[in-house]
Amino acid sequence: MVLLLLMTSFDVPERARASDFWDEVRTPGLRVWREDLARARLALRARRFVQAREAATLAIQTLPERAEGYVVRARVSAEQGVVEGAREDLLAALERDESSLDSPEDGTPAAEVLARAGDYETAARVLQRVLGRMRSGGSRRMLYGLYGDVLMSLGPERLVDAVRAYREALRAARHDPRSSLGLALALRRTPDADRDAPEWRDLARTVAARGRVEALLASLPIPDAERAARRAITLEAMDDVAGAVEAWAAVDEGVWASHAADQAGELTTPRRRRP
Repeated sequence: MVLLLLMTSFDVPERARASDFWDEVRTPGLRVWREDLARARLALRARRFVQAREAATLAIQTLPERAEGYVVRARVSAEQGVVEGAREDLLAALERDESSLDSPEDGTPAAEVLARAGDYETAARVLQRVLGRMRSGGSRRMLYGLYGDVLMSLGPERLVDAVRAYREALRAARHDPRSSLGLALALRRTPDADRDAPEWRDLARTVAARGRVEALLASLPIPDAERAARRAITLEAMDDVAGAVEAWAAVDEGVWASHAADQAGELTTPRRRRP
């Protein structure tokens, strides 16, 4: 029995080495690629971005047809604020492997940077895959806040999905200001929505009462027009009609511009008394 255990303990590394050998035969450079990627990820976790970029670039040069090197280099670029460079590497990764951003570790920052680059279609695609593979729990639900922002930025066709995403996010964090304000705006944008409906107004008032609304708006990966729309419903909920009209007027481009013009018009038109 002892001899058998000794033979087995020596056999496993031998098998591993044999596997590595044949992997290298099938894919020349694979060992070096793995080593560079390991160094890149380690440096990224330690926030040594220069070393992380160098190692990721070496991995890309060794096996340019593999996606992971682009993913890591994109994360480095995102950390350094190079948004467009990060987007280019993320698109290169997805072109090579659609599943390359499926892990929350890579997919979450990828979706964030794609949204900041204005590529909401790709961000939504990445988040759909990430959320579909995450286990249920707080982390998954919190990610729905970002998903809601991305979906609503795509326009009216995704509004129903955005409402669902925000409600899912609020299941995990009932008073999360990001998702609360997003849901308030989504409800206000729902066709035939009642301007006096209490839910959107209550949500927006709660966020406004906590303060730091401008800091919240500045942190979101959304277009300026979407920030202005969130500002508008916050001011309207606080009965600042003049401020709300000005904010709605700032939503002068993008997929929600006509809706914003309608809201501003409603606020400036005297309402008929109900019989």
